Amino acid sequence: MRPKRLAAAAGLALGAALLPAATDLLPARISEVSRQVEEVRGRKFERPVPASEIDMAEARKLLRAKIAEGFPAPAEEAFRSLAVLGLIDETPRLLDHLIEFYASQVVAFYDPEPHRFFVVKDSPGLAAEGLDIAGMAEGLVYSHELMHALQDESLRLDSRTKALREDSDRGLALQCLLEGEATFVMIRVMLKSIPGAGANAEEELGPLLSAGSLERGNVPKDIPAYFADQLFFPYAEGMEYVRAAFKKGGWAEIDRLWKNPPESSAEILHGAPYPPPVEGLLPSNVASLLPGRLIYSDTLGEWTLRFLLGRALPEEEAVKAAAGWRGDRIAFFSTPGGGMGYLWHIRFEDGLSSARFEAALRKARAKRPVAGTEIIQRGGRDVIVASGMELGSGLKTCEFEVVRCSGIGRGSNSEVFRPDPPAGAGTRE
Repeated sequence: MRPKRLAAAAGLALGAALLPAATDLLPARISEVSRQVEEVRGRKFERPVPASEIDMAEARKLLRAKIAEGFPAPAEEAFRSLAVLGLIDETPRLLDHLIEFYASQVVAFYDPEPHRFFVVKDSPGLAAEGLDIAGMAEGLVYSHELMHALQDESLRLDSRTKALREDSDRGLALQCLLEGEATFVMIRVMLKSIPGAGANAEEELGPLLSAGSLERGNVPKDIPAYFADQLFFPYAEGMEYVRAAFKKGGWAEIDRLWKNPPESSAEILHGAPYPPPVEGLLPSNVASLLPGRLIYSDTLGEWTLRFLLGRALPEEEAVKAAAGWRGDRIAFFSTPGGGMGYLWHIRFEDGLSSARFEAALRKARAKRPVAGTEIIQRGGRDVIVASGMELGSGLKTCEFEVVRCSGIGRGSNSEVFRPDPPAGAGTRE
């Protein structure tokens, strides 16, 4: 059984254009499960959640438009940037493959744009899993999705997620909270219907209904692992994050997270409290400092560092090398001749952590080179990775010299990187 098989990591929200073809369904059942969610979560819905049924053809049509809206750049440029950095291999017709993959995962979903719950009546997911939308399977799906509706009333999910288009790491952390809580509530709703079920049952069912049921072996070969792993992460790790928060302070602690959501995948991986990500690692005028058109900027986060290194190195080595992340910012830009380059500034906890990452990245690149010429430089807690541009010839202790490109050299007054102050010279992070 799959509690919810929606392309959450892509930031999908199937839009209001589905409404003309939708028909209201099962208001009594929606009302019943809403009350169960309220009882478990200890919060009341402000209004009934409207529910509709759509067919797969309609869902697939909307996916093509809505998946593109989740990227910080046009889909083809976004895919190309991931390939240039080494997160995926170049894949022909990748958007088409992703649409089919995500469509195969959709059973039912809550859409925060029209504030409506949809069931896909001829979903391949239903057939593949043998789900009968009546009984326990229905309760799993409905309670999970209605928890998202309850979240949306307070968090305004549509505007919140759109605001994070150029901070994918913070967006992933938010998704972990949302999916982790929805899965946690779903399990508790289900257990209330099982006589004698206790804490041990919850502990056993958690992994089964979050990570265990989302089997990577079912992912088609034409889907890059980056997208599949990013889809599964919020369910598996998000569930553990929310469970830990609940053990710490019950629903009051989850309410606190609603007001102050996790800020990074590092917080999900290591637990709260965790230092907030360092900001300002690229200047606000970075577009004017690059040798080509700025395509987009983003914050990738520790999860992405792990994944990037893990494509070439053993998992344990990749995890250790990515630890100590404290912030990053990357700018992708066009280069002469139709190419693409990037400028990536990563901040670590200390010099030991940055040195470990630098060594791991060089080792990974030796095993799995990227197409372009890449420069890797380190100074203090910082690592700079660049392609398609030149950097100053050396690094000063605890601070970077300026980038030399487009007429900007060591003698220029324009600095690309915020200095990393020497130890003791003010507040860190």
